[in-house]
Amino acid sequence: MNSFLDEVEGSLPAALPLPEEIRTALRWMEQNGFVQQEAIRYCGLYPASVPRALRSAYAHFTKVDSSHAGYWLGNHDASVTSRLAPFVATGADGSFAGLWLDDSGRQRFVHMGSGSGSTLACVLANDAVDLLRFLAIGYEETCWPHLFDLTPEDAYAEEYSSDPYRPPFEFRHWVETSFGVQIPKTASEIVGQTAGTDDDYSDDPFWQWARKVAA
Repeated sequence: MNSFLDEVEGSLPAALPLPEEIRTALRWMEQNGFVQQEAIRYCGLYPASVPRALRSAYAHFTKVDSSHAGYWLGNHDASVTSRLAPFVATGADGSFAGLWLDDSGRQRFVHMGSGSGSTLACVLANDAVDLLRFLAIGYEETCWPHLFDLTPEDAYAEEYSSDPYRPPFEFRHWVETSFGVQIPKTASEIVGQTAGTDDDYSDDPFWQWARKVAA
């Protein structure tokens, strides 16, 4: 069986090579038991040794569904869809984060709200380390911008009252020590401005591109 990293890389459009920091993360996660096989093969933020009931953060890496970008944009033109690769599930509603190639040829990490729940559609991070830091914060779901000013503990308490919250400690520690960074308390420390598909206007570059190319 191919490695999970090979599976993800093999699913990406040629124009969007996986950044080395993400490759390093997926390689380490597979070596340390984060990759699991259920209905699909995926890589969550907790090793399999952590009981499912204690895995508070939903986000997980997956391979790219080649039809996803086209359906999300309503435009299946390969010159458009080859610039957008969703590979991180952020919410149980079907929301994803992914790689986007902007008009200057720069890779950025963006959010694609499902529309049936989250409508978040904006740049999340301008580099791979910030995407890893964003995920390591550990929100139950990372697709709800109204929670980005809250800590994940407070956001979880709003939803579940007294239920225990368990951060992705192992993943957090690896990101911090591997890249010499700190994990912020809230997502708003990384995502300074948000936009949604139902907004009348935004100056977010991904929002503008998606609005321009959408059929």
